[in-house]
Amino acid sequence: MSKTFCPLPWIHQAVRNNGDMRVCCQANVTPNQGTARKDDGTPFNAGKDSIVDAKNAIMIKEIRKNIINGVWSDECKRCQQEEESGMSSRRLNEIDQWNFTYEDAVNSTNDDGSINLDTRYYDLRFGNTCNLACRMCGPTDSHSWYEDWVAYDQKQGFLDSNGWVHLIRNDKGRFVTDDYNWHESEFFWQQIEEQINNIEHVYMAGGEPLIIDRHTLFLEKCIAAGRASKIILEYNTNITSLPKKVLELWTQFKQVRIGASVDGMGSMQEYQRYPIKWNTTLKNLIQLDEICQQNPNIMVHITYTVSAYNAFHLPEFMWWKLVDSGFKKINSREKRPVITTHPVHKPYCVSVRMYPESIRNKLKLHYNSWINKFLESDLNDNVKSASVSILKSILNFMDQEDLSQERIPEFVRFTKVIDQRRNQNILDVTPELGELFE
Repeated sequence: MSKTFCPLPWIHQAVRNNGDMRVCCQANVTPNQGTARKDDGTPFNAGKDSIVDAKNAIMIKEIRKNIINGVWSDECKRCQQEEESGMSSRRLNEIDQWNFTYEDAVNSTNDDGSINLDTRYYDLRFGNTCNLACRMCGPTDSHSWYEDWVAYDQKQGFLDSNGWVHLIRNDKGRFVTDDYNWHESEFFWQQIEEQINNIEHVYMAGGEPLIIDRHTLFLEKCIAAGRASKIILEYNTNITSLPKKVLELWTQFKQVRIGASVDGMGSMQEYQRYPIKWNTTLKNLIQLDEICQQNPNIMVHITYTVSAYNAFHLPEFMWWKLVDSGFKKINSREKRPVITTHPVHKPYCVSVRMYPESIRNKLKLHYNSWINKFLESDLNDNVKSASVSILKSILNFMDQEDLSQERIPEFVRFTKVIDQRRNQNILDVTPELGELFE
């Protein structure tokens, strides 16, 4: 089998927050952001273009040919780097998930890389409406970023895969744009409803899917089509909102997998995922743990985004989750017995790869101390092994690249501007970074 094999380019289609189609969300870290483009160079957009035609975009055909030949495409570099760091990449996870083999890929692919297969797995992001403005995100992911972004970047707009997004002031004096309203297109809904009988898995992420009305409508359409019992729903959600109606709809689906975005306890969570309150996070985690106990088809795991801001907090949070939280079902599966980590690749300035050598050495000492604590604990061997592997993988990821020379000034300026606007101080939550701000 090809060492680069991944089933996604054959069975999966992904939609960006602005409706542009892409090969996979992991490809967002590459210069072309994994965008599926038409022959004229413009992106396929789910709000106005054929999603069937998009699966045979030139770039995606090239990726399939590279995979068959065992070559890493640029769009697949994130998985390559994470695997080289000792992490379980999305590529490896998808191979485990799907009954679609390398041989299936070869047999279903034409010489030019095109295919004629139904899409079984969709990544849908219904705009960028979100109630948080997380430090590692930006205006493409959350409309709550607009004001802070303009203050930082000093431009009334931002770049996205479809070019420059111009922000205007509405009658309430807030910045707005219509560029993320693609999911209101009836053309899209007609297309996706025609595909419902082929759908086996849907992944939904931010914006914040649980506060977007179209997300609820989509669930209802799956149920009305009699397809819900055959569909797996997967979320990346900040769990600030758990609508009663959505919780009721979930019980009718084959399986619901919830990735709860929690990046630390107390002030750490509140700093990185502003303006969330830790009490809200904790209350909803407890509720989700109870829901999982009552509904075996619903499963929850914590996803911790490892950034330059919260990397030092990671082992403490892992210990809290394992020892002090009291959760019975969250991360209860053998494969994910601790938490799931996602290291920030971009923005480069908030990645741990921005750390200078002195701070890297601090993090290594800190992690090694915690590794010894985990190994000497009474936790079971599987949990010990997983905990150690997580910490080592973050260190390996950090050491793959040194961005300190080019990114530290950007990190310092970005942090100072956003801290001032939000009345926060990075040194209150991560004093280990003090030397960068002297």
